[in-house]
Amino acid sequence: MFNKSKTNKSDLIDYDKNVEFYFTNLINSIILFSLNKTELELLIAPAFDPIFELESEIDYAFTPVCFETIFRNQLIDVKFKPALLNFKQITDEIPSEIWDWEFIETEQNWINVRKKANELLTEMGIKTREYNDDFTTIYDQFGKTLKKGKNGS
Repeated sequence: MFNKSKTNKSDLIDYDKNVEFYFTNLINSIILFSLNKTELELLIAPAFDPIFELESEIDYAFTPVCFETIFRNQLIDVKFKPALLNFKQITDEIPSEIWDWEFIETEQNWINVRKKANELLTEMGIKTREYNDDFTTIYDQFGKTLKKGKNGS
C-alpha cells in the first residue's frame, strides 16, 4: 500500500542530502547578479556563459523544493525568505530585451538588481562576491575530466 507520508519524508531526506548544493546555487545566483559587466566577463570560460548562468541559476535556486530545503536545514535564517523571494521577483521583471551584455551597466533594471543583490548578500552576512565552483565539473574538448565537482556533479 502506498504511504504518502513515508514517501514525502523519504523525498525530503533525498533533498536534504543535496542541501549544500542548493545553498551554494542560491548564493551563487545572487552573487552573479551582484557583479558588474567587467566582473562577469572575467568569469567567461568555454563551459561558462555568465549571461546564461544569470538566468538559469536563479531559476533553479528558487525551485520551491530546493529553496525550502535550505530553510528547513537552517542554512539561511527564515527571516531572509521574504527578501529572497522579493529579489527573485525583481529578477523576473527584467525585460527580456535587455538580457544582454550591452545593457548590464546602463539599464536601470540591471543597476537596481545589482544594488539589491549586494544589499541582500551583505544583510545575510555573505562577505565574498566570488562565484563558488565547488560543485562544477569541468571537461576538456575530449571529454576528459579536468576538475571534478563535489558529489560528482
